[in-house]
Amino acid sequence: MNLRAVDLNLLTVFDAVITEGNISRAAHKIGMSQPAMSLAISRFRHIARDELFESTGRGVKPTPRALQLAIPVRRALDLVSQALEQNIEFDLSQSERTFNLVLADYGELVLLPRLMELLDQLSSPIRINTLAAAGLDIKKEMLYGNVDLYAWIEPVDGEGFISRQMGTVSEVCLVRKDHPQVKDKLTVEQYAGLKHIIIELPGNRGSSLVDRELWTHGVKREYTMRVHTYFDAPRILSSTDMVCSMPVQLARRFAEIHPLKIVPLPVVNELPTFMNWHSSMDNDPAHRWLREYLIDLNNRI
Repeated sequence: MNLRAVDLNLLTVFDAVITEGNISRAAHKIGMSQPAMSLAISRFRHIARDELFESTGRGVKPTPRALQLAIPVRRALDLVSQALEQNIEFDLSQSERTFNLVLADYGELVLLPRLMELLDQLSSPIRINTLAAAGLDIKKEMLYGNVDLYAWIEPVDGEGFISRQMGTVSEVCLVRKDHPQVKDKLTVEQYAGLKHIIIELPGNRGSSLVDRELWTHGVKREYTMRVHTYFDAPRILSSTDMVCSMPVQLARRFAEIHPLKIVPLPVVNELPTFMNWHSSMDNDPAHRWLREYLIDLNNRI
């Protein structure tokens, strides 16, 4: 195919529709009118010799041919972007970048406030969006550029993804200050005998490390309540005799604003934390600054 006969802007249009799954949202994303967007799609259909998208009640669905084209088109756009930005110096106080982050409860409560404080002090126009991991295909979203950084207790494996360990998190117990059964410490048996709030982590992870440690002592804890985020726990703990195990950094912040106290966890539970991103962003100056800042910040907290 003679590339001089192809308008390469059509690749941007195609990528936007693949990413958004909706022509109106894709048009808004790249600053085109919907009629112009539809015309561009029609032109790209002719080049690709395929319908590319099928209308559904909630948007459009890519055809097998469109899915086949999605990854190489995304990579081509990333290569062009990197080539143009490689020698541009990143200015934190002037950059108008938008970053989409999946940081989980730990990152949103511990890292995000410090990041936003820095951006506010510099009057930086950088915009930050946070997304929940639940329901997301993280690899797909990072590949398509919809997620810039993903912080989690596991590395993302697979070709094209980069993971870097940020450190480890240690867990403690959090209970109400006037808990009738919990003083300054807990034995394994006392801990197992309490009613527990359990955090339901995304994915099928099987038994937790805490549960496996308890089993080695011949005891089992009782699950009274499961929640999908640590943010649900403090108010429940404040008004009940329940206990929740969580990273010490989260527990400290919850104890600052709720009538709660921290008690050591009677079993060892340390988990690694990783920052993950797609390799297409590895040499991007702004992206490099953000991930290095967050990793360094995590090591200093």
